[in-house]
Amino acid sequence: MKKFSLFMVAISLAAGQVFAGGHKALPSDAAEEQVLRIATSSAGENSFIFTGLSGGGDHQNWQSFLWVPPMYFDENKELQPGVFTKWESNSEFTEWTFSIDPRAKFSDGSKLTAQDAKDTWEAMANPDSRNGRIVGYIGNVQGFEDAREKKTDTISGLIAEGSTLRVKLKNPDPIFHWRISTAHMNVVKGSQAKSGFDYWKPENSPAFSGPYVLSQYNPDQNTATFTPNDNWWMDEGPYLEKITFQFVNDGDTLAAMFQNEQIDLSMQQPSPILKKIMPDVFEPAPRIGFNSFWFNVSAAPTDDPMVRKALVMAIDPKEIYKAAFPKSQFESVMPRQFMDPNLQCYDDSIVYYDYDPEGAKAALAASSYGGPGNLPKLRVTPRATWPPLKRGMEYAMEQWRTVLGIQNVEFKDKPQNFGSDEAKVNVSRDDVAARFPDPAVYVFKGTHSTGPIASGSMMRAYKNEKIDMLLDEAMMVEPSHPKRCALAHEAQRLFLNDWPMIILGKPLESINRRGYVKNVFSGPDIARHAPWKIYISK
Repeated sequence: MKKFSLFMVAISLAAGQVFAGGHKALPSDAAEEQVLRIATSSAGENSFIFTGLSGGGDHQNWQSFLWVPPMYFDENKELQPGVFTKWESNSEFTEWTFSIDPRAKFSDGSKLTAQDAKDTWEAMANPDSRNGRIVGYIGNVQGFEDAREKKTDTISGLIAEGSTLRVKLKNPDPIFHWRISTAHMNVVKGSQAKSGFDYWKPENSPAFSGPYVLSQYNPDQNTATFTPNDNWWMDEGPYLEKITFQFVNDGDTLAAMFQNEQIDLSMQQPSPILKKIMPDVFEPAPRIGFNSFWFNVSAAPTDDPMVRKALVMAIDPKEIYKAAFPKSQFESVMPRQFMDPNLQCYDDSIVYYDYDPEGAKAALAASSYGGPGNLPKLRVTPRATWPPLKRGMEYAMEQWRTVLGIQNVEFKDKPQNFGSDEAKVNVSRDDVAARFPDPAVYVFKGTHSTGPIASGSMMRAYKNEKIDMLLDEAMMVEPSHPKRCALAHEAQRLFLNDWPMIILGKPLESINRRGYVKNVFSGPDIARHAPWKIYISK
């Protein structure tokens, strides 16, 4: 790491002029004014907030501007240091040790310590944080369950010793360090992480570890401003004098703002029509994960596997894809399996779920309900207002009506809108948040009984012991060994034979920025990585 730091200093010194605010030297082709105008819309959560604790929502796109992750995968899927500069495990992969960068500090000047990491992750484990994905990141740490169940506010397997964090696992995991290499695991100042949800608001004097700080936030006008962190601790950047941020929640408006030169960069996808008009704005970003509809296996009638089979077989995969993504050649691809197409052992010859209306009718007749007349109400939600998700759900509902005669379906945009019946929601939407390229972990997060999809609010206690055994074995296999892929594929086969989901389609993600905005990088994680390198060229 010493050589890395010296190299970056050398690059910075050779780059050109000095930034007016006293920050690092600008690249030689930098424009005089370094103001970045960002606008973004929503993928469904409408979460124009800046917390570092919730592990999802729209705000996961911009967290890296305010907090440096533990580590991160770059655009070449290579692991890079962040707050942690060194990591190692014992020979059994049951204990990991992480070293904090000695330079790391918060914007208030205080040192970033291993205790901050421990406090942050314990706050994330608390269910009040609404961080459902934390199970997939540190659910294997000793003592996690007690913290998750609020029996204690500490995690015994997280041991802070000055600038070193030791992590003790329940089961071996050769890639635990990959799991935490995401902006979802940002280290927040410990005292603030445990102080409540609104710690990040400017009036509460939040401390940030990233290159910028949140200096202005107006939730009524959906605007915010980032300014440089005066206590930035890395050797490069930040280069921008100011970042203005606007939340518009509409892809067509984003497209118009690009055309009218009102914005320079967007975190969400503008209207696909813009790809025809301004193709240079779009740079492919091969991220991992896509939204699907999941069945609640604990609520009637989708607790009956034959009902799930009927609901799936009544849907034509090609037509639900077209309904959700009518401009599919510009904005999406159509996976026919649970695995993401960007995973290294994805096999596009594997196809699940064909349209079979007669088979769907037979499955419903063979269910415990005997047909549509005795079926209890179906409650469904796309858990979003994003049009592709709503169109996909509407297509499914229409197919269930016309093919199966199911009339009693209640639709709401979000599960919380069902009130006291939220736990009875039969179909909801989420993606599998795997922020690094490993198929076994991806399948684990979606199918294992302890994973966030199976155990969380999507499927609500799905469990297949054979799948758990396969994936528990896969977790102990080295990432490069072909057996790891083979076990993941077999787990996927067993999972999909339980009729647990409706596969919708995968939007083609991209980095959306004007050509003069330099060094905007995106890897497997949804957040832009290394934003301290971004600058405006002449």
